[in-house]
Amino acid sequence: MDVHEARQSSTWQNAVVYQIYPWTFAEDSGREPQLGHGSIRGIEERLSYLESLGVNAIWLSPFYPSPMVDGGYDIADFKNVHPALGTLEDFDSLVKAAHAKHIRLMVDFIPNHSSDKHEWFEKSRRQEDGYDDWYIWHPGSVDEHGEHQPPNNWASVFSIPNRKARERGEMHWLHEQEWTPPISAWKWDDVRQEFYMHSFAVEQPDLNWSNPYVREAMKDAMRFWLDRGVDGFRVDAINHIGKNMELPDEEVNTAYNEEWYENPYDQLQKFQSCNYPRTLHEYIWEMCQVLKDEVYEHRDLRMILEAYMGESDLRDIDAIAPEVASTFNFGGLLASWDAGSRKIQMDYYYERLLRDAVANQVNGNHDKPRLASRLGDNGARAAAVLNLFLPGMRFIYNGEELGLVDAEIPSWRLQDPNGLRDPERTPIPWDDTLPNAGFSNADPKDLWLPANQADAHKAVMRQKQHDTSSLSLYRAAIRLTHELPSAQNGKYVPLHTDNDQVMAYGREDEETGDQLIVLVNFSRDKQGSVRVSDSHFVIGEQVLSSISVEQSSHRVDVRAGVALEPDEVSVIKKL
Repeated sequence: MDVHEARQSSTWQNAVVYQIYPWTFAEDSGREPQLGHGSIRGIEERLSYLESLGVNAIWLSPFYPSPMVDGGYDIADFKNVHPALGTLEDFDSLVKAAHAKHIRLMVDFIPNHSSDKHEWFEKSRRQEDGYDDWYIWHPGSVDEHGEHQPPNNWASVFSIPNRKARERGEMHWLHEQEWTPPISAWKWDDVRQEFYMHSFAVEQPDLNWSNPYVREAMKDAMRFWLDRGVDGFRVDAINHIGKNMELPDEEVNTAYNEEWYENPYDQLQKFQSCNYPRTLHEYIWEMCQVLKDEVYEHRDLRMILEAYMGESDLRDIDAIAPEVASTFNFGGLLASWDAGSRKIQMDYYYERLLRDAVANQVNGNHDKPRLASRLGDNGARAAAVLNLFLPGMRFIYNGEELGLVDAEIPSWRLQDPNGLRDPERTPIPWDDTLPNAGFSNADPKDLWLPANQADAHKAVMRQKQHDTSSLSLYRAAIRLTHELPSAQNGKYVPLHTDNDQVMAYGREDEETGDQLIVLVNFSRDKQGSVRVSDSHFVIGEQVLSSISVEQSSHRVDVRAGVALEPDEVSVIKKL
């Protein structure tokens, strides 16, 4: 039986990382008047909740000054806090309070672009000395009608609005069989009389990473936050900083079909406008050197890199500096929810990891529909337990532990017209006996996003009172992962069952001999007697069920057969 050793090079190896979307997490109780959106102080007030959940690291989504065109990912100042969320002093207080509870703080870092309101862009568009090529500019060409045309066919990731416009009948000139065109990644600027590139919104011009002064400025921003006590970075859209600066056209994606793809952006390959290894790998290596600087050598710093790429490309990036950086494991998030697909993905992922790498598992984030909306309540519980007992960093998106679902957002309340991701970003319900479920005392019409009424009964205070709630399940599972040596230090062991609806894996701590098996029923039917023939032990005890959150009092023979309820995950510890 082939096994893969657990990596022990970093204390992040067993981190439970909780992602906080600051605008909808919690408004502090002391703010008067209440403004209807979250705050840095609100996060600090909820640290005890995170501590009781078992979280030992936080990932804080963008909190920087921003016009908020893209939920804070359009940054106007990389070295400050959005005044609506608080101050640098509030941030320093949060870091100190989190560290006092042994909770590390990882912040979102956005290297690919800034806001068009950033002073760098204002200087670049006016071609002020030293800033001329801080962004990617090109004169383009002029067609026979005297119209300015962009230099190539590169497209914006935010091309879904074109699809929605066509569905509303606003692109009547297109033939029925024609694909919906993506939005160009190039915008004409009347001030400079050239096009600038924007991989995302028009208001998010791409920084020119081929300019060494830009790279130094971004590394300086990293140091600014590290010096304030930050423990690491979640790096946004890292693959987009790697571009072919000769600007050739992208080839057409021959697999594209409008019935399968929602975003017209996907009709082009992404080999030139992003994912370009010749530049991408160099730039990532340069960023990693900041964390490895001798100034920080006494600290266990970490970067987790967002890149939607193929597994072989991710493996190459993971090899750049595995001791400090690795890519998100989106394979598990994107894989079909069935035993065969998930097992293939997991076995390959742990097999390909380098010895110094830190694995990670993720079920959702601010860009994806919520877990319970995708898999249903019991499916979401199963996915949670499956991930929490795997080796590496385990990411939880705020509200995931409560089983929250996507909300219906009226068009006039949308904050994200480009990406349409508001449904998974609604306020956290803390106490359904309070206005706005305890998120804020502001008038409901003043909330940044409306509270999801369908989630009111899932409020934290209500779930605390029920031993089988989603919150209780997360707490029980995380507590066990902190207590069991096999879950803390055990290597990943691929296992096989005699049932194609059920997947199994093991964890084994060679020093203590502690072992466990996780059985996952992916079907909506009960499975009567599932056998694990290649288990390293025979007799065990169920220490957790995703359905009942109870420890069984009877022994389990994993080779004779284990019964599983629909959508149930059973964690079995060796006796």
